[in-house]
Amino acid sequence: MGVKGLAEGIILQSIEDLWNENLRDECITFFKGKEFSICAEIAGMNLADQIKLLGLVKGIVNDGDKSTRQKRTVFGDKTKRPSKMPRRLHRFLQAVP
Repeated sequence: MGVKGLAEGIILQSIEDLWNENLRDECITFFKGKEFSICAEIAGMNLADQIKLLGLVKGIVNDGDKSTRQKRTVFGDKTKRPSKMPRRLHRFLQAVP
């Protein structure tokens, strides 16, 4: 695995960790800070691709906040992430030249 693959892995793991309430704040900090832009540059993402990905992350965070609130009131603390989202994001990152 090269450095590019490692950078992609860090980004993908951070996206997946957004569904873990214990790690969510740390992931949001990652995406807001310089660390994300460094990893994205190493992964070969241009600025437009970074903005698209950050838009997806924002959607995940907003949806996660809504669904967590709803599920807590109805089902307790059992939250489950959608299974197709990481697969779509992985395809997106692989499509980046």
